Amino acid sequence: MKNDMLIVDSIVHGYNWAKSNWAQPTSALACEAGAGFHGFLCRDEATTLTRDEFLRDWSSDEVAESIFYESQVDIACHHGTPIWDFFKDGHCDTEKGFAMKARFPERTMIYGAINPYDPATAVYEMEELVDRGVNGLKIYAARFHNGKTYDQRLDDPKFGYDMIEKALKLGVKTIAVHKAVPFGPVRPDPYGVADVPEACTVFPEMNFEIVHSGFAFVDETVALAGIPNCWFNLEVSSGLIFKAPRRFAEFMGKLLQNGAGDRIVWASGCCLTHPQPIIDAFFDFQMPQDLVEGFGYPQMTPEILRGIMGENFLRLHGIDSAALKAKIAGDEVSQRQAAGLAAPWTHFRDRMAKGLAA
Repeated sequence: MKNDMLIVDSIVHGYNWAKSNWAQPTSALACEAGAGFHGFLCRDEATTLTRDEFLRDWSSDEVAESIFYESQVDIACHHGTPIWDFFKDGHCDTEKGFAMKARFPERTMIYGAINPYDPATAVYEMEELVDRGVNGLKIYAARFHNGKTYDQRLDDPKFGYDMIEKALKLGVKTIAVHKAVPFGPVRPDPYGVADVPEACTVFPEMNFEIVHSGFAFVDETVALAGIPNCWFNLEVSSGLIFKAPRRFAEFMGKLLQNGAGDRIVWASGCCLTHPQPIIDAFFDFQMPQDLVEGFGYPQMTPEILRGIMGENFLRLHGIDSAALKAKIAGDEVSQRQAAGLAAPWTHFRDRMAKGLAA
């Protein structure tokens, strides 16, 4: 099935849903929504965690073992998240990415979380993250304070542009922005993509990843397919392949039809969902024939699939896939995967049973 290709999970998260991490009372709403979202995006009951299993503080080891010992993922990119308005540590602390990389140095990439709308700390944090070797930056489309939503636009000349210019000076070439899925009781409009095209045009040397592409604002997102430095990350939206397969096929068909096939990158968002069921579903996916005949959507060819499942993301970061494949050949993860994958969440549940869970 894998055909010797490299599989890259372009977003994984070590979430911290613990009540002790809540920054405000409405954090409870975000937690309940997260648990519901997990259940919706998972393939079936066997791959779905209970509410108590999911809503907890996930350690980097728990996330990494779920990915590398229970799936065919070769490389994982850990995203920190700057959701300090709801969670004290930002919800997914970038430090967990560094811990994951310390254990699996050749197999882990990191996007560091920043909030460019907090100028007192953003520049310092960006410099520190770059010094520590992050592969990109992660920002959010809005923040929530005292019951009000504040837009955080990429094309804001004061904050968005200043942040992008600083990132480029530091050598950062990729910024991922959370879109399509509003987080918490916020206005949905900042999670659209109206701020993306101008930023892409003004800063052609920066690559912008639209995270959750295809989940919402589909036509607006597809309209960006012709912009060469605009990339489309399938975290969350990839889970629609189970519970909403027609919806999944339609947005994938639109992106492929409009020329984005070499800039689509797959992600599970683990621990939001387990990666292996989605990998299996992607390899089995075929565009419905009526969409091919009625709308001209292209089929998912082996070449397109190879790009989406890993090659595109590696090319985005200038990584030679052949050299990387040689570097990780025969390591501990390769040996464990070759011996047979454990069932989803086996290692996490073993840790819980032994009292080792975070």
